[in-house]
Amino acid sequence: MHELSIMSYLLEAIEVAARQHAAQRVVTITVTAGERSGLVEDSLLFYFDLLTPGTVAEGARLNVRRTKMRFHCQQCDADYSRSGDDFGCPVCGTVGQLIDEACALAIDSLEIET
Repeated sequence: MHELSIMSYLLEAIEVAARQHAAQRVVTITVTAGERSGLVEDSLLFYFDLLTPGTVAEGARLNVRRTKMRFHCQQCDADYSRSGDDFGCPVCGTVGQLIDEACALAIDSLEIET
């Protein structure tokens, strides 16, 4: 259910950016969501469709790009993402140090018409 507040916040930020660039309409929105952001993509898309009518983003396409947690293995100096439930390095099996929690949610780009 927190996708409603997330989408409301994103649309506010999109409207501000659109005004700053004198956009008549937003065509495409690309956001990045980390795997640990707790975001349910289908819910986000549902609220996007619900909230965009009457806004500069009405009719826009929303693309959601997912990022994975990243680890660094001190043993073999490799950076990696986990595979399934295995947090071990794919090279040597040592559990690495977390270097990116993948909790972020950010607007990457907007394609607009002016």
